Amino acid sequence: MRQRGNVLRPGAIGVGGAVLVVLLGGCAGDGSAGSADRLGTAVPTVAGVNPVTPSSGSANGSIAPTDGPEGAAGRSALSTYQDWWRAQAEAFGRTDSDGITLEAYSSGRALSDTVSGLRQLRDAKMVMTGEPRNSPVVKAVDLKGDPQTVVIEDCVDVSGWHRVDAVTRAAREPAGALSRYVATASLRNFQAHWLIYDFKREVGRTC
Repeated sequence: MRQRGNVLRPGAIGVGGAVLVVLLGGCAGDGSAGSADRLGTAVPTVAGVNPVTPSSGSANGSIAPTDGPEGAAGRSALSTYQDWWRAQAEAFGRTDSDGITLEAYSSGRALSDTVSGLRQLRDAKMVMTGEPRNSPVVKAVDLKGDPQTVVIEDCVDVSGWHRVDAVTRAAREPAGALSRYVATASLRNFQAHWLIYDFKREVGRTC
């Protein structure tokens, strides 16, 4: 049973290290992450950076409690989510990364999609530069299920995060790329650790 309450937010989430799936094409259509036409982000808390709040009708519905066991689980899941982005920031900013560090924070489709995007970026001889921004909020916590789950929602802003040639650093942005959108991350508790198992863009929703 999902618990609902007040917004659980880690603070101003911004730049400083976090990248998700790499956009190698135009806008996505089916809402999934990780293929050649996807792009997502998230990052650790950085002082002085204001969170980007989803617009009305997009991400202000049900929200998770901030207190008790559900609040603690939400904060722990957010920590994993941010660590995942730190690992991605490093991986997507290098030409020699195999993404193995992502296994500590993700599994299933979230892991396979991100590693696939990393390989495509590397094969294209590109890296990511600049600063993605987002504002993750815990939307649901289920501690009664098996496994326990947490759902996090983001307003993803990648307008300041760009693909560049790994050697010349020349910009290589795709036509029609999204710059901001709503995305959802789903996490499961496995052996006392939270792991992201799915990340997708919410098609038709804006922020």
